[in-house]
This record gives sequence, C-alpha cells and structure tokens, in this order.
Amino acid sequence: MVMSALSACSSSSGEMSTLERVKQQGFATYGLEAQYEPFGFRDKSNNIVGFDIDLGNAIGTELGIEMRPVDTGWATVIQTMYDKGFDFILGGMTATAERAKRVDFGVTYAEQASAFLVRADDTLKEQGELGGRKVAAGEGTPSVKMLEDNATQYGIKYDGEIQQFADDATAYEALSIGRIDAYATSYVSLVPLMNKRPGEFKTVMFRPDGWPDFYACMAFRQEDDSFRNAIDDVILKLKKDGTLAKLQIKWFGVEMKTLDTAPKL
Repeated sequence: MVMSALSACSSSSGEMSTLERVKQQGFATYGLEAQYEPFGFRDKSNNIVGFDIDLGNAIGTELGIEMRPVDTGWATVIQTMYDKGFDFILGGMTATAERAKRVDFGVTYAEQASAFLVRADDTLKEQGELGGRKVAAGEGTPSVKMLEDNATQYGIKYDGEIQQFADDATAYEALSIGRIDAYATSYVSLVPLMNKRPGEFKTVMFRPDGWPDFYACMAFRQEDDSFRNAIDDVILKLKKDGTLAKLQIKWFGVEMKTLDTAPKL
C-alpha cells in the first residue's frame, strides 16, 4: 500500500510533486513549535524531542527518507507551510473545521480532548464556573474560540479579555503566580506537567456545546494529495503493527483511540 503511494505520478501541470521531490532529495521537513511537550520540545541539550519527533522518524524509515523538524511560530504555522518553509505540519495540530478551509488533514494519530489547568487549591469543578476568572489559551489554538463559546453558553463574563500565550511554559508560570486563573489547552499536553509538579495544579475537562471530539492530525498543503496519501498509508501501517500505540504509551502513558481516516469536520 505504501509502495503504491510512493509511485504516484507528478501533478497535472507536469511539475515535480512534493512526494517526488522529497524522495529525490532524500528528506522531508515538517513544522512544529518546539514548546509543546510531549509532542515536541527541546531537551537539556537543545535537541528537539518528543512524540511527534519519534513518529516522524518512524514515518521516514518507512518512506526511506530522513524527516527533519523545523521549529516555527505556531500562530503562523499554516502560512509558513504555504510559503515553503517546510513540507507539512507534524506538531500536535488539532484538526478543526476552520483550519480545514486552508489545509488537508491526514488520518488521526492522537486524541486531543480539551481541559482547563487550574491551581490545585482552586474550587473550580466545571467549565460553567469560569465567570469572573482570568482565563487564557495558546495563541492561535482552538481553545480561544472554545472559551468564547463557553462564555456564551453559560452567560458568563471573564475577568478581562482572554489572554493568549505564545508557549505553554509561560502560561504555566503565569497560572502558578496568579496572573491567570485557568489555562485552556489539550489534556494530553498537560500530562508531563502534572507528573513533574504533582500537587501544584489540577485539570478540569472542557468542551462547550457543539464542539466535536478532537484529534491531532498532520496537515498538508491542499495540492499535496499524493504526499498526504503516502504518509496516511504509513500511519495506518504503524497503527496496525503496534508502533503507534508504543509511541503513545511512551510519551503519554496511555494508548489512544484514533480514526483510520481524517476526522469529519
């Protein structure tokens, strides 16, 4: 199945497709923001490591090429891909209907349920109790719109505007010292923090009405069908042989349910 995808023809214009180019040059590049542990982050030696890095390497092995991560700003990651800053996005991106207007998503490879992070002594028990609190989310993430919809659903007002942080680490410290009261993000991204700093924070699951189940998917330029199909074939192979589950357990401590297709948005 993978080999058939690799033999895909060039684009109708006669130009070399992305798949053909990366096979010819021997490597592909993918964008991520290396501040999103455990998907992708820098270790003490400043190397980019994480779930997405291991998965990218496994994909590269199957395709017979090297996979090279490119650390980039998340708020502009889609535009940077179209500007040819890298070939595709592998950075724990949550597949949403809004993003699907600009990219084509591959098959799902991780769950991305949303949660609030609050201080351990906070009495918050559910999302409808956020009124009067200082709330925040990651810049350019679906959590910003989710917070807006949450306020509408429950008829509440937050303390000031929704703050947006360029990276999770800065948000965690802002929460710790009381600059914000709740930080909305994906639950799986909070696992390492909760393990490293037990007793300091707690989580509250979060999903306003009308929002679907969330999954992490790789994102591709809309003209890169053959490249997307080749990588989708590899992901399904890694799922079938257990490699994907092993990587999920390594980085998240749990095997996740994923779809064999891109999510319906």
